[in-house]
Amino acid sequence: MKIYAANPFSRPELRSKCSVCHVNPQGGGERNAFGKAFINAGFEITPDLRKQFPDRFVTDEGGQQVGKLPVSFVEGSDAEAIVEMNGRRYVINTRTKSVKELEGAPEKTIAVTSVKPKDDKPAPAPAPDVYRPVDVRLINLPTAMPIAKGSLWTDFTHRFPFSDPTDSAGIFGLDSLALPSFGFTYGLTDRIHIGAYRSPGDVGRPILFYAGASLLNEQKGDPISLMARVGLEGRDNFKRNFTTSFEFSFARSITRHAQIYVVPTISVGDRPINSDPKSNLPGETAFALGIGAAVNIRPSVALMAEANYRLNEAGRYTGVGLGIRRPVVGFGIQKASASRKHAFSLTFTNGPHGLTIGFNLSRRLF
Repeated sequence: MKIYAANPFSRPELRSKCSVCHVNPQGGGERNAFGKAFINAGFEITPDLRKQFPDRFVTDEGGQQVGKLPVSFVEGSDAEAIVEMNGRRYVINTRTKSVKELEGAPEKTIAVTSVKPKDDKPAPAPAPDVYRPVDVRLINLPTAMPIAKGSLWTDFTHRFPFSDPTDSAGIFGLDSLALPSFGFTYGLTDRIHIGAYRSPGDVGRPILFYAGASLLNEQKGDPISLMARVGLEGRDNFKRNFTTSFEFSFARSITRHAQIYVVPTISVGDRPINSDPKSNLPGETAFALGIGAAVNIRPSVALMAEANYRLNEAGRYTGVGLGIRRPVVGFGIQKASASRKHAFSLTFTNGPHGLTIGFNLSRRLF
């Protein structure tokens, strides 16, 4: 309803009506033809959708979408234009940034030019059988979600590690020390993005800078989605113990309700996570393989699961502290906002000290 109401061509009298998308006027339950077409269009109002359902959108007598404003340009001025709205005319001066209503203007000073605004062309609607992730990560593994040009995303993760799931006195770990991490991702183009991510002192105070590229995109007709990313991480706030990582996220939709992920990673100069961040330690080359899946149980609610394992013995550090002796697995449930610009995930993962409860927050700022 928020997306429909925000569309400039939606009929004002229908913007608060559940019957726009549902058979039941009170909302919920079975969707009508428009509601089903809206889902198939990727939860977006597209020009084709407006043409298909003219009863839901305002049109002029010729059947064209309204919204074209008659604009007149003042002869001899490169900063003034006259706009007519609701039978009144206004002079807009872009130099002084002023607007003044006209009572009557000499017609000889006006050179009338019909100006047609740019058509509101949204991004191409994804195919009906393509899953649309709403977060840059599944639980810990990265998704292959494309980052739109000029968009800025925040990525916040929070973990409460604990070793005994029956520790009710500690509210199942919520009284323990939390491990929050925070980052940003920005789209330079529709295919290339950059970002930064920082984790706390308990894991060495690392700062990660990365750049990624969307090589394949199911939403644009490719058979799979593929995101490649290279990152440089430095511990102790990017002062020492540097690691270069190469990561590939393969994603394949199983209808529009589910997607599976395969994520191989190579880390050059990797160190144990519990090592002293102020010591310059020799690094190892670690190979890891992650797999995961997300399944929508409702249009905006998904169940998620993943597993990630170090493939080579040197990258498991079995002789250093606790080491990595088993795959890191996780599961969770995710809720997306109606605009699909915000997502919250409640997560559970294992770690060297036992089960970890936590959450992920993702938000597109613009």
